[in-house]
Amino acid sequence: MRFLIEYKDFKTKEETNFSLQLLDTFLNEHLIGEFHGSTFECILIRFINNPSSKKKYKLRVLYEDIAEIELPGNFINNKTLNVEDFLTGLHRVEEAIMLVKTIELKSELDFSEDKLLLKFQQSIKNAPRTLEELKAYFKKQKQTVQSNWAKLADLSMKRSLSNPKPLTKPLITISISAPIEETEPNHSFIYTEVFSNLLRKAEVMLPGYSHIFIHLADTLVEAKQEFAPNHRIKDAFSIIDTKKYMASDNETKSNMMFSSIVSALRSITKFDHLEEHKIESVIGKIKEEGTDIELKYFSKQNDKYLAEVIYTVPKSHLTNAPFKLRVTDLNSNVVKTTKIDDINLFWCPYSFGSINIKKDSVVIKGRKSQRAEISRRADKLPDEYIFKIKDIFI
Repeated sequence: MRFLIEYKDFKTKEETNFSLQLLDTFLNEHLIGEFHGSTFECILIRFINNPSSKKKYKLRVLYEDIAEIELPGNFINNKTLNVEDFLTGLHRVEEAIMLVKTIELKSELDFSEDKLLLKFQQSIKNAPRTLEELKAYFKKQKQTVQSNWAKLADLSMKRSLSNPKPLTKPLITISISAPIEETEPNHSFIYTEVFSNLLRKAEVMLPGYSHIFIHLADTLVEAKQEFAPNHRIKDAFSIIDTKKYMASDNETKSNMMFSSIVSALRSITKFDHLEEHKIESVIGKIKEEGTDIELKYFSKQNDKYLAEVIYTVPKSHLTNAPFKLRVTDLNSNVVKTTKIDDINLFWCPYSFGSINIKKDSVVIKGRKSQRAEISRRADKLPDEYIFKIKDIFI
């Protein structure tokens, strides 16, 4: 169970208490790595110092899966580390845990109160008891916080592994985050675009979310610092040797980036029970053909023709991608290609809203929205592209 300790002093208007920040770290060190029910992923305890007599204390659900609990406090020093405030807060935590079950819910409560209370009582034995012990704990706080967050990421993966969910949503994108300053070629950008396209075309399905965020760093602990509990996305992690990466040639960089991404994808495939055969098929295609491959944006077909918008990923997000129209005569199997335009991949959905095959032409229309129209106007792009079929097959 994750804990979040907040503080508000109604007299001084201060919203931080130095000692309670350490309490947050201590609780998570001992409790964040274990599962205590699916209703709440976090217990937020907000201590109210010097409250007014009319203060009403919150006891509610926040952001769907956080138990928010306010408690009156009696803290003596907000700015200076002191063991009195730390222990005062520590001994109020049990009260907060027991209040969780009193929060009004729209669904049945799944909360392991007894297990959490037992683990909390065991943790108290390791709590700092003197100012010297608290200062020693403070010196290793940064390292402990990093370890805590990595434990939370591990718990999330463990929960997914032991509790398979149905694959209900199609993958839209993967995003790759790495602590590397890249210019051109920008391999993280290139692989983001290539993997996203091919995984979409493979119709990879995900359990309740549509986006995968891959975090790369020199160590898994560092990569997991980017973990963010969120039902709409899922994080995956892998390592990359940044010093070696920056010192390598472009081919080696590309291979290193590919290997790290593949490791992350295989990890999430395992713990979230994804469609392994589809993901491995995409991995195999990129391994065999590289990133300079022809990708399909969308297509339309009738009895006579197949029309496809195709492109290749540029070497940088700052460079526009060359988009082409490929038309196949289904009777003769003759294939012709003509250029559409050079368009930034981030903004191209505004130019490619639909594709239609008419009697004598192929028409590509942009999206109908104010934002799309403004974007096209800024980039001096038309609202639609019209290609005469007879001109294409000259």
